[in-house]
Amino acid sequence: MNNAAEEHRGPGPAPTLTKAELGEKIRAARKAGGVTLLQLAERSGVSLASLSKAERGLIALSYEKFLAVSQALALDLTDLFHKPSGKGVRERMVVDRVNEAVIYKADRYLYGMLATEWPQKKMTPMYGKVEPGKPVNTADFSRHAGEEFIFVISGSLTMQFENGESRTLHAHDSIYFDSGLGHHYLCASADAVEILVVCVNESNEPGTALAEPRPWTPSNKSPNS
Repeated sequence: MNNAAEEHRGPGPAPTLTKAELGEKIRAARKAGGVTLLQLAERSGVSLASLSKAERGLIALSYEKFLAVSQALALDLTDLFHKPSGKGVRERMVVDRVNEAVIYKADRYLYGMLATEWPQKKMTPMYGKVEPGKPVNTADFSRHAGEEFIFVISGSLTMQFENGESRTLHAHDSIYFDSGLGHHYLCASADAVEILVVCVNESNEPGTALAEPRPWTPSNKSPNS
């Protein structure tokens, strides 16, 4: 995924959030709230070792982990990914041009955080790329409160769920699911798959910690069943 930002963002530098910058933002928010690392680990479910390394800029957190951290700190993701541009929100809309999405890379993923100028969003839109390969720990499914929508822009994506089901999506296919159901994003094409992802706050109350994920039971319908 070399020069991935330039490949999909067109001419001009795309703003990139580094591991060190994200770590500093997490540390500042944690200290401002009077929260210890141990308390943050307990509230977020992210290990103490991972949080310590992330704050020092030694590792990149996956989307699910930095989402869990933002929820535990009662932050909107905008607070972590916003890079001041000087424009501010003066009207009832925010436009992101092709080279303005804030880029963050972690493991097999590249995220382009969209609409970061809009404070306290009720939904989180992202551009993403998933590289070929498997998760480091296939048993470590991602799960978080709320609902999730994925639209495949190019390539093929396999969504693998903890209940044993999977769905493979091709260009212009989409899926909507309860993100409390553990899931993996897997690239099912030779090259990285490009996707648009929208996550919705279950409580629909921006800026507050989300509710615990609803347990997935047989009475609930599985995606595309």
